[in-house]
Amino acid sequence: MISLRKTATELERLEELRRAAVHCYSEALRSTERNAIELDTAQTAHFRAQVQALRDQLRADAAPGELERVQTSFDSELKDYRDKTRTQVQRLRQEVQAAGAAVESFVGSISESEVNLESGLKRELNSLKQSALSNDVQEIRGAIHASTAKIASSIEQMRSSNQLAIAQLKDEIRLLHQQVQAGSRSQAADPGSDGRRRMNGRMEEIIRRNKPFSVLLVVVRNLDGLQNCYSAGVIASALCGFQSRFENLVPSSAIVDRWAKDQFAAILSTAPGQTIEMSSEVVRGLSEPFLEREKGGAHSVVFNPRAGVIEFHPGSDLAKVEARLRQLADALIA
Repeated sequence: MISLRKTATELERLEELRRAAVHCYSEALRSTERNAIELDTAQTAHFRAQVQALRDQLRADAAPGELERVQTSFDSELKDYRDKTRTQVQRLRQEVQAAGAAVESFVGSISESEVNLESGLKRELNSLKQSALSNDVQEIRGAIHASTAKIASSIEQMRSSNQLAIAQLKDEIRLLHQQVQAGSRSQAADPGSDGRRRMNGRMEEIIRRNKPFSVLLVVVRNLDGLQNCYSAGVIASALCGFQSRFENLVPSSAIVDRWAKDQFAAILSTAPGQTIEMSSEVVRGLSEPFLEREKGGAHSVVFNPRAGVIEFHPGSDLAKVEARLRQLADALIA
């Protein structure tokens, strides 16, 4: 009887510890959600929504397997958010460096002007000192007039130089703003440009190593229609989730990125047959709804993806790779 009571007490203690662990993990997720650094509003909103969804999956009676799945998903979301935030910070650093170079040029021009002015003033002061030793009043007056005229001219020259430097600085700032705006417009016009550039670099590297690879291309066929139904923030957040889920559905060694506005691609080293078989699972997973929250309520965004696979052999030409991917994208959209 005592043994049974002791066993029951031990089970109750273990159950209490398990519930406490689940509660602490849920609070850790809450803290992560609340304290996420916000550089891009859509990305941060998506990350917080995904962490909130993971918290909703946690229950007091969650089994170890469920906790492991939540942890795996959380790890993936956190890495994805880290990578996107790192890209944002890198872009900000580049903008700050450009601004710093402009200010440095401005300060350099002012410093040079000050050095020239100082040298000129010293020369005129020495001239005045020499004139002060003379007993000729006319000579002294002439020296004073000449020195004051030169000093006034130097001051006016410094003022003009500073005005020119300020004008140059304004031009630098204006050009910097134009570059930032042009980059933003370019990204808005072609959201996949950066991803396509990264993937081209990766494929070029594989081609250089004379290795075979395949590309799994996924096209979102209903993106234009969804953009007419939901806000830009909801769509941007859902697309971030789409890419994250895509990454979770393929092997960890795969390179996944955005290829175009409505296209995502994964570079894989698996055999073509395996990649084709994998594509069906990827499409099923990406067809599941994405829950997105914004002020006023939550939205269930459902994408209509279609996938295709292209195999590339050693020695492939990058231009031909891109051409075949464009042909595949056109076929998937049709």
